[in-house]
Formats: sequence, structure tokens, C-alpha cells
Amino acid sequence: IRWLCIQYFKSSSFKQLKSNTQSVRRGILERFSQRHGDKRYSQMQPKHLMAIRDGMIDRPEAANSLIKALRQLFKFAIEYEHTDTNPAYSVGYLKSNNPDGFHAWTLEEIEKFEAAHPVGTRARLAMAILLYTAQRGSDIIRFGRQHVKDGWLKFTQQKTGKTMEIPVLSVLQEIIDASPTGDMTFIVTNFNRPFSSAGFGNRFRKWCNDAGLKQCSAHGLRKAAAAKMADIGCTTLEIMSITGHDSIKEVERYTKSVEQKRLARNVQSKFEG
Repeated sequence: IRWLCIQYFKSSSFKQLKSNTQSVRRGILERFSQRHGDKRYSQMQPKHLMAIRDGMIDRPEAANSLIKALRQLFKFAIEYEHTDTNPAYSVGYLKSNNPDGFHAWTLEEIEKFEAAHPVGTRARLAMAILLYTAQRGSDIIRFGRQHVKDGWLKFTQQKTGKTMEIPVLSVLQEIIDASPTGDMTFIVTNFNRPFSSAGFGNRFRKWCNDAGLKQCSAHGLRKAAAAKMADIGCTTLEIMSITGHDSIKEVERYTKSVEQKRLARNVQSKFEG
């Protein structure tokens, strides 16, 4: 398995992936190789992968990401004639603990995080950039003053390759101005260096835990930002202009609870009217 992973990492199938996807998939397969790297991939069967998947039932998202990565690994193996079968294709995904995706932060949770991490801390700066730009962690760790001109933030999304230009809200600018920042990136490590995607994810996880918010995540702030835009009356297309989504369906998945509440409020006004 370890040898097959190395060949995959050298292939065009892997190198043509976006850099962030490469990093995530490499991490998944390298961790898999640490436990199973000396096993013969030609003898791997669906029942073996099902047993590994079921051993991760307390982490269904991680289990599903592993199966997805193994499907691509064996797809490569078939294309390059290293094997004839893809045992991962017949292994289904586990049901997520949260079918709607990442938990969207509530107003109370945002306030709790802010109370634990006041303005002037790196944690508060990171949360503000996530919340008020509605971007992914892999993007906001690259933001710096060189990306801002005349109150607009211009950048290219790592995941999609899309060039974005969004306004810097005054509340965000005030927090940036009141916070210590790096030379080329707003958010830096204790050693004044830019974060890696994995490093930022781990650090933000700790900041959430320190605030007693173990259910919250960096990506959940992107979802909360989209929901907030819907709550103040932004259209789906307006929200997409900020988040960078191409799919209306994806944005509607983020905002459906807000839409349900808005429609229910309309019903209330009609009854009481």
C-alpha cells in the first residue's frame, strides 16, 4: 500500500488536483499507510475496508474521507495497470452525525468565543476574518494587507481557483487595525510565520475548545456567515457573490433553516394581520 501511494503522489492524476486537495488527500493516505502500508494492495478486499471504516464509526466524516481517497487511489492503480479491481468502490459511506454538514455557529456561540478571545488576540482576528469574509480557512490564512485596496479584498480561492473581490466590512477593518498581524499575512503563528492549512485548523480547534465550543469549527463560521446574509434579506445570488459558490443548491443548504424561519414569520404576520 505504501508503495502504491508513493506512485500515486508522483502521477498526473494526483498532481493535477488543486494544492489544497492534494494536501488533504496526501495526509489521509499517509496516515492510512502508517497502519496498513506493509499490506498487499492486490489482496485488499471490500470486507477489509469495511472493517477499517466501521472502526471509525465515531468519526463518520473522517471514515468517509478515507474511503473517498482510497477510491481515487485504486482508480489510479487500475489506470496504470497495477491492479484490476477497486475494492473501495463497493464500500458505502457512513451516515454523518450532522447530515446538514458543519455546525453553523449561533449568535450565542459567537458571543461566547468573543468573550474568551477579546479584540487584540490572534484568535479573535481569525474568527472575525472567517465570519466577515465568509471564506474558507485555506484562503483566509493567506490574506494580508497586499490583498486590500480601497476597501476591497481581492484574492483567488484555493479550492475553486476563482478570483474574488469582496468588500472589507468596517467591523472587520476595525478588528484588523486593533490586532497584531504578520508582514505578509494577517494571521501568524507564535513564531510570526504564516499558518499552513492543517496548522490553522488545529490551532482554531484549540481556540474553540478553550472557549468551551467543541461543537464549533472554522468552516462552521462560513456557514453562519451565509445564514446571516440570508437573515438580513440577501438573495441567493448576492450570497454567492461573497462565498464564491457556483451551486445555488449548496448555498440553499447553508441557508434553508433561515429561509424556513422567514417563511414561518410570514405565516405569523398573515394570521395576526
